[in-house]
Amino acid sequence: MNIQLKILIIIISVCIINPSKGQDLITVPRIPLGKVTAPELNELSGLISSKTHPNCYWVHNDSGDQARIFLIDQQGKLVKILNLSGIVSVDIEDIAWLEKDNKSYLVIADIGDNRGVRKQIKLFVIEEPVFELLDGKEYHLKQEQIEVKTLVYADKAKDAEALFIDPWTHGCYLISKREFQSTLYFTNIFNLNQPTDTLKPISKFPFTFVTAADISRDGSQVIVKNLKTIYYWKRDQQESIVEAMRKPYKRLSYQPEPQGEAIGFDLKGAHFFTISERPFGLESYLYQYNLN
Repeated sequence: MNIQLKILIIIISVCIINPSKGQDLITVPRIPLGKVTAPELNELSGLISSKTHPNCYWVHNDSGDQARIFLIDQQGKLVKILNLSGIVSVDIEDIAWLEKDNKSYLVIADIGDNRGVRKQIKLFVIEEPVFELLDGKEYHLKQEQIEVKTLVYADKAKDAEALFIDPWTHGCYLISKREFQSTLYFTNIFNLNQPTDTLKPISKFPFTFVTAADISRDGSQVIVKNLKTIYYWKRDQQESIVEAMRKPYKRLSYQPEPQGEAIGFDLKGAHFFTISERPFGLESYLYQYNLN
């Protein structure tokens, strides 16, 4: 047994011990939509639904790849590669969406930090592009079209793979990964006229090893996942994110994928999707889970 496999087994074992006492399990049907075959899509770590290209999804690889994201269709086929010109990334671990001033934005979160040593982490913010899907495989976004936001932790550097933005307030939330209890952090950087802000810890969860999170477009649902479990909160009107996520969560039925790290809602919040990396040559699929 090689060291990578040992590490994977340890990770899965940690996730299994998450407490679930008193939490209800909701069964949600899973449908495989398509197999990931493009060689570029080898370590998929984040996923959100595209607004400008219906029935398509933005995904990305994590550490080791260039500063780029990918558009895939509903069968998991690669449609377009979007390169971020002039950007050097360290470890892109999630992708989020933001709607502001009647425009749709993508927020590419360079927040991974396995050793917990990065003094700063970065968010690359771009207006979601509209292009002809059949007009070439690659698209290069100019550097001046990319806004860079810099974040520092109020306490100490953390590894993180999950980030989402509240559509009601534009507050930005990050969830740490490797602590015994994952921590929810907050920054108001999308309401500030400045490129840098501090991430403040505001709450802890009774689980660990969070790899992804998303919020529905209407702001009423939040999902968080680790390798073993999907956690779900329903948010009431006028309720803050912190108030909502301090309520008891529901667990959604989930069949673990090989190194399954990504999750995202559809545009209507009626479904969510997962996709995985391809460790040790295993296969990856785009899955749809039906909430309604």
